[in-house]
Amino acid sequence: MSLPKDLLEAKEAALAFLSPAVDEIMKWFRTEFSVDQKSDRSPVTIADRKAEEILRSKIAREFPDHGIIGEEFGEEKSEAEWVWTIDPIDGTRSFIRGLPLFASLMALLHHREPVLGIIVLPALGETVWAVEGRGTFSGDRRLSVSRRETLQDALVATADLYCFQQTRSLFLFNRLKKESSLIRTYPDAFGHLMAARGSVDVMVDPLAYIWDFAPCKVVVQEAGGRFANFTGNAASISQGTAITGNPRLVQKVRRLYTEKGTRRPRKKG
Repeated sequence: MSLPKDLLEAKEAALAFLSPAVDEIMKWFRTEFSVDQKSDRSPVTIADRKAEEILRSKIAREFPDHGIIGEEFGEEKSEAEWVWTIDPIDGTRSFIRGLPLFASLMALLHHREPVLGIIVLPALGETVWAVEGRGTFSGDRRLSVSRRETLQDALVATADLYCFQQTRSLFLFNRLKKESSLIRTYPDAFGHLMAARGSVDVMVDPLAYIWDFAPCKVVVQEAGGRFANFTGNAASISQGTAITGNPRLVQKVRRLYTEKGTRRPRKKG
C-alpha cells in the first residue's frame, strides 16, 4: 500500500466496514441490555463486542497481512507494517445512558504512525474522515480548527473530571475553569472532533489509549490543528495525555500545565 491513492481506497474500505458495525450499535441504542465491567472497571456492552467482531472480521478478510489493535479484543499482528485500531464505542457510558455523543473510531497506522482516521457519530448521523496530506472532511465539507487567539475567549472541551483526578492533573482542570470563557466535558472523540471543526477551540484529554488517539490525531492535524501532550511534546498515541485543536491555544494550555512544575500525569496501567 502506497501514498496517497491507496490510502483513499483504504478509507473507502474502512467506511464500508463501519456501516454494518454502526448498524449493530444502533440496534442496541436506547434499549435494555446488560452491562459488564472490565478489569479496569470501565463498562462494556454487547454492542461494543459485536461491533468490534464485525470490524475485525472484515479487516482480516480484506487485509489479511494487516495487524489489528482493538479496545475489546486486544492485539493481532500489532508489529505489522500496517495496523488498524478499533474503538467500537468511544463513550460507552454515554451509550449506556442513551446520550448521543458516543463515537465509533477506526485508524490505520503505517509503522505505528496514524495516516488515516475515521470518527463516526452513529446517533447523530455524522461521519468524519481524514487522510494524511488530504485534509479532514465531513461529507464534502472540509473542516478546520478555530483561529481564536486567547483562552479568555475560548470554549474549552475536556474529558471527564474523573480522568483528571486519576492522573493527578485536577489542578489543570481548575486552571482552565478560571482562564477560559467556557468549559464543557465531552467523551474523548466527540471533544477532539469538535476541536477539529472549530466548534470548540481546544480539547484537553488527560487519559486515553491508542484506539482513542490514533484517529483523533489525524483528524485534528489534517484540520490544521496541533496534537501535543501536556508537556508540549508530540503526543504518544499509545497511551497518555493530549491537548488538541487551535495551535495557539494548545500552547497556552500546555503552559498552564507546565507552570505547575511539580507533577506529571501518572499513566493508568
